[in-house]
Amino acid sequence: LVELAVTGVFTSMDAFLFLLFWELAMIPMYFVIAFWGGPKRTQAAIKFLLFSVGGSLLLSLGIEALHHFGHTFYLPDLMQMKYAPNVQLLIFVPLFLGFAIKVPMLPVHGWIADAHGEAPAVGHVILSGLLLKMGAYGLIRFCVSMLPEASASFAPLIQGLSVLAILYGGIVAMAQSAIKRFIAYSSVAHMGFVTMGIFAANTQAVGGAVFQMVSHGIVSAALFLCVGVIYDRMHTPE
Repeated sequence: LVELAVTGVFTSMDAFLFLLFWELAMIPMYFVIAFWGGPKRTQAAIKFLLFSVGGSLLLSLGIEALHHFGHTFYLPDLMQMKYAPNVQLLIFVPLFLGFAIKVPMLPVHGWIADAHGEAPAVGHVILSGLLLKMGAYGLIRFCVSMLPEASASFAPLIQGLSVLAILYGGIVAMAQSAIKRFIAYSSVAHMGFVTMGIFAANTQAVGGAVFQMVSHGIVSAALFLCVGVIYDRMHTPE
């Protein structure tokens, strides 16, 4: 079900279908954490759900605004639209916040450490390898591509937050005793490089961001599988 939803997110040419598949990806992930997670799985699953629902509501507002001003859900047509600067800002804010929660960016990253800390090994692979990349893809597909002037206006702030995420994620990761939380906070730092590249708004930077997304998806998923093997043998997360 997750594979179906993620494939739909990355291949949808319709904004409404994009949102539908985006919502669909949240449901099985909730049950993976809530049913097969660690001792605090219920709290982690609820926090994941609350953050995800909040982000989805913001995305719904942003996509409805795109439809209102563009009169279509078809993404290639929406990319050709020319919006006034104030309209771009109005659409950009909810879209960016919705995607930032999924990335996750500082300061809306609060769900990731608990979700990774309690999820089973397969949940880690899905979260780090697939779901985090949906947020970065959305930033490229919607914010930077459709709303370039608003993206340029917010770029200094977003890049500043990205630098803070890199520093914060690295420092907090080094303070963790649980391996799962260590990798989770390192993911916050790694995704900071991704968002920094996306909002640099040039071909080389966006290409580097995509490369980092792919490499992080492979490496972090492999690390979490290794942690799963260690936990299976040692029965301790630390």
